[in-house]
This record gives sequence, C-alpha cells and structure tokens, in this order.
Amino acid sequence: MKARGIRGGILLTLAPDDTLDTVQAALAEHRSILTGTVSVEVAARVELELLDAIREATEAAGGRLADVRPPQAREQPRGETVILSRTVRSGARVESAGSVVILGDVNAGAEILANDDIIVIGTLRGLAHAGAGGNDKALIWAQRIRSPQLRIGPALAQAGGDDGRTHGPEVAHLEEGQIVLRPWGP
Repeated sequence: MKARGIRGGILLTLAPDDTLDTVQAALAEHRSILTGTVSVEVAARVELELLDAIREATEAAGGRLADVRPPQAREQPRGETVILSRTVRSGARVESAGSVVILGDVNAGAEILANDDIIVIGTLRGLAHAGAGGNDKALIWAQRIRSPQLRIGPALAQAGGDDGRTHGPEVAHLEEGQIVLRPWGP
C-alpha cells in the first residue's frame, strides 16, 4: 500500500499483492495520516476485507473514508507549454519541460526540445526532439515538416528526399519504435 497527499486529504493506493496483514501493519504504523479525509484507489482486484480494515482504521483515528476509486491511468507528469508567436531563427534553441507551440516557422539550424509534443504552425526545417524526457507518446505536428532530423523519445529519423510528400499539415509519431511521418487528417 502506498500513501500520498492529495487536495483535501490522503490517497491510499492498494496494490494487487497487498494482504490484510501488510495493510493493517501499514495503517497501524501511520495512524496519524488517517485523521482527515481518506480516499482509496484500488487495484483491478482487491479483497473487501482490505477496504473494511482501512475504513475501520480511518474511523478509529477520527477520519472519514471519502471514496473508493478504480486505478487511474498512469500519465507522465506534464510541464507547462511554451508558446512562441514568432519564427525561430537559425542557431536558436527552445526547450520545454512540457510541449512547445510555435506560431511561425522553425528555420534550419534551430533546435526545439520538448518533453511532450512539438506543434509548429508553419514549416519545420530545424531539428525537433519531442518526448525528450522519454515520452514515446509525444508527437511532432507542423504545416510542413522539412527537418533534416526528427527525434521522438529514443527514436531518430533522418530526412530522405522530398519524394512527393504532401504540402498540407503533417504529423510524426512513434509506431513500433520507428518514427512515422504521415499527412494530418483522414
């Protein structure tokens, strides 16, 4: 069982391998955190006796069990989005712990690094590294992608020729560990 503070109380997360003994021991050891509002996040399968033990320990400590939640989807924490309303010139470097949105072009020789997505409302000619912190769900979107090198998470793609690519919006994303570039839309 893990415990963490949430807005307005504490969240206890039960793992599938938690037993009544381990939960009761943890509750007894950390009785002081059960004095306020307690929420419980359960694994896919959890014994009802574990929830009863948490409810009893919470009430004995003077707290109240607020709710029982199914497991939440685990998402990587996201940073703030950097928005630039100008063209990024050659030699410039833009970094973000979140996403980067550029309202203009990214010239050759410029670098864009983001832990999440990169969106360019213009032509991308510089280096772009989305998912730089290991986020393999990140993507690169631009009106036109003409970059000599794209990186998404750990994957790297070098530019080939302009072999009849579309002139509309394009998106690059990871598919089975490889960067795939395709037209945006249906």
